[in-house]
Amino acid sequence: MRTDKDIISSRQNRDIVEACKLCDRKGREKSGLFRIDGIKLSLEALECGVGIERIFVRESSQERIEKILGNSADGIRITLVSDSVFEKLTEEKSPEGIICIAKHLDNLRKIDKIDKRDSFFEKSGRIFLAESVRDPGNVGTLVRSANAMGCDRIVISEDCADLYNPKAMRAAMGAMFRLEIAVVSSLPEAICALIENGRRVFSAALDENAQKLGAFELCPSDCFVIGNEGHGLTEKTLESCTGSVFIPMKKGAESLNASAAAAVLLWEQARLFGC
Repeated sequence: MRTDKDIISSRQNRDIVEACKLCDRKGREKSGLFRIDGIKLSLEALECGVGIERIFVRESSQERIEKILGNSADGIRITLVSDSVFEKLTEEKSPEGIICIAKHLDNLRKIDKIDKRDSFFEKSGRIFLAESVRDPGNVGTLVRSANAMGCDRIVISEDCADLYNPKAMRAAMGAMFRLEIAVVSSLPEAICALIENGRRVFSAALDENAQKLGAFELCPSDCFVIGNEGHGLTEKTLESCTGSVFIPMKKGAESLNASAAAAVLLWEQARLFGC
């Protein structure tokens, strides 16, 4: 473990200022970096081989953090910061004393031009889609649920919450490092590519032609797509889908939020086809 000799004690230190910029989407996109807060998420990232460039450790937590990290952080630069500086650096309510700075993930890609021959759309495996899900906690929870239920890949529209948002990262609890995720410029075009490759894509929407989940036969290659927390799916996306499905609920109950609805749909596939 390579720990810097000097302790950063100034809040105006250039490295601290740059690390703080990663709380903002523009800062993450400009630098190609993002931050990982907390012990469990940091250990998950190290285990998954995420490209961690640097680790900031709170001075008062040094002994405990180094003991937990062991040899897992060998070769990574570790910088100690004073408790006061760490307070500026962290966004956690109960910070654990460690923040990792990492390169953007190889398993997360942006696809501007949809091509059905792209391996992402051609490969077998389970795929889930989401459109305009704006809450980073919902996006992170969706990714976590997808990973738990045996989903292989996720497709999201580019107006969804940023996957590198610290809240999304925390909600995903390491699942972000394990799944293939594509951020697409056009979700309807991505749906068409999946359909052209022999899949059925069902929108989660309550319309007159919607089929009740569990009342019709699903195939392992079938996909579901959920929409915005308040407005659902766009008309263009609905028109692109093979059909629609609704989750049976108690009469008078409020609709499920995006991540809860996703979990139910993912569970139905896991129940039928395994995780």
